[in-house]
Amino acid sequence: MSTRMSHRLRAALAALAALGWWTSANAQLTPAGTSIESLATVSYSVGGQAQEEIESSPTGNTTPGAGAGATTEFLVDNRVDLTVAELSVSATVTAPGAVGAVLAFTVTNSGNARQGYQLTISEEIGTLLFGNTDNANMGLANLVIRVDEDPSDGDATGNGTYDGTETAAAIDALNPDATITVFVVATAVPLTLINGNFVNVRLQAQTAEADTGGATLTVESAGVNDPTTIEIVFADDGEDALEGAADQFAIQSAALTVTKAQSVLDDGFGSGSPRAIPGATVEYSITIENLSTTTGADDVSISDAVPANTTFVAAQYAGEDVGITGGASPTCTADASDGDGDGCGIAGGALTVGSGVIGNIAAGATVMVQFRVLID
Repeated sequence: MSTRMSHRLRAALAALAALGWWTSANAQLTPAGTSIESLATVSYSVGGQAQEEIESSPTGNTTPGAGAGATTEFLVDNRVDLTVAELSVSATVTAPGAVGAVLAFTVTNSGNARQGYQLTISEEIGTLLFGNTDNANMGLANLVIRVDEDPSDGDATGNGTYDGTETAAAIDALNPDATITVFVVATAVPLTLINGNFVNVRLQAQTAEADTGGATLTVESAGVNDPTTIEIVFADDGEDALEGAADQFAIQSAALTVTKAQSVLDDGFGSGSPRAIPGATVEYSITIENLSTTTGADDVSISDAVPANTTFVAAQYAGEDVGITGGASPTCTADASDGDGDGCGIAGGALTVGSGVIGNIAAGATVMVQFRVLID
């Protein structure tokens, strides 16, 4: 079919849709391969005397009488058409490290023949969707396609919900006017993604021959129409038997900002502006701020090597070694390998302040951890 004829056909269908015809007829497309037969009968008179009727024939019939003619027939061709749509009205929220985050799509066979579909996915960096611009990369190696159900074969769960039992990555066969759910599953959300990242994923379905597991793509017929052959015509929007739709993962996580500051408290000379000389006491302040507005950080802990050329100073915070502001405990004792089990300890020259002391940091909250050293 030429592009011009295709456009004329679409215009005609649009006009029929306005009259309410196409909407109802679209769900009842005549199946491909149906034989359309017709027979014309001609009545006539000669000199006022009625003659016996003559029936038509594809090759021309001159023999009067019923049954002398032959039907004119053609086979209905294969109108390849499909629709791919995403099911969400907003982004699918997930978090770094999550397993099994799912996007859901539907593939509909809008044609008039049983078809299979080859399924592929791609990412769309920089594309706007749901008001969010794709600004990160999930990685195709972390995404898999899973088909919910093949109505023809009934070889999957078919409940419209991803439950982990789905195995097919292509649509083997789909009857005309049937719809199937396809899932794109993140097997593991990369830990490198952060709060506020968005990842757009496009699912594409390309029409294939039924019962080939999507491997044998359908090829459009070329040349002059043969009424005895089922020709293949691509009638989808792109006239390429290929359609797609996009959906989005939204990464929501704790958004931690960690700041470490130092301050010389005393240089041993009572100076109003103490300097960092040997014998001076320096205080380190580690501030952890959760800038997320939605997600808390759980089980937060700190490990910090005591700097070379310094000595850790004990009992500086209400008789304890470490001060905590906004945490689960205001102080803790940094004994060797946390011998007292309070969550603080020094081992291998590193100070550890555990989650039992710091605790969780809620969205918008801040915790500060402080300790002091003496410059050797």
